[in-house]
Amino acid sequence: MKKAIIVHGKPKRERYENPDLPKPHEANWLPWIQNKLGKRGVAVALPALPKPYYPDYEDWKAKFESYDPDGETALIGFSAGADFVLRWLSENKHATPESATLVAPWHDDEGKYGDFSKYKLDVNLGKRIGRIAIFNSLDDSMPIQTNVHRIKKAIPEARLIQLDGYGHFMLGNNMKTQEFPELFEELSKTIR
Repeated sequence: MKKAIIVHGKPKRERYENPDLPKPHEANWLPWIQNKLGKRGVAVALPALPKPYYPDYEDWKAKFESYDPDGETALIGFSAGADFVLRWLSENKHATPESATLVAPWHDDEGKYGDFSKYKLDVNLGKRIGRIAIFNSLDDSMPIQTNVHRIKKAIPEARLIQLDGYGHFMLGNNMKTQEFPELFEELSKTIR
């Protein structure tokens, strides 16, 4: 991997609009992993996606594609960002990033956010992409657990990394520090 694109999650609107709280791309472990990868020579993009509290796939796609993901790119998606990565890869069958790492992958089963999660998961992703990893915390919510196992069943080549005590991988939601060494270890396997 020579570059990485990190796709943040979907905050609640009240949290996003609170000037005392960091924006989604500035929160939790995202700046930490950006810094760690940057120190290893990886060009890391961590874009602030438009209107993250009500994600629009086409708006996110336009911003994401401006970073030109290619065969030497690691894609890292967190929560709704992981769902975005899966949809983008499923709809762009020509895309062959070096890896895709999904952290606490969320999916809008109820359709509260329009068509954001309306896509058919490409079950051939594991054959097309060099490395797929799914990070799951055993104490995350039941909808996340269900989605993790749905993805793993559809893409058996994906590596499932089960942790405990990380909640939804957010500070204040069981995660005690911004440091996420397990993610850095996984991503380090493809740094050249």
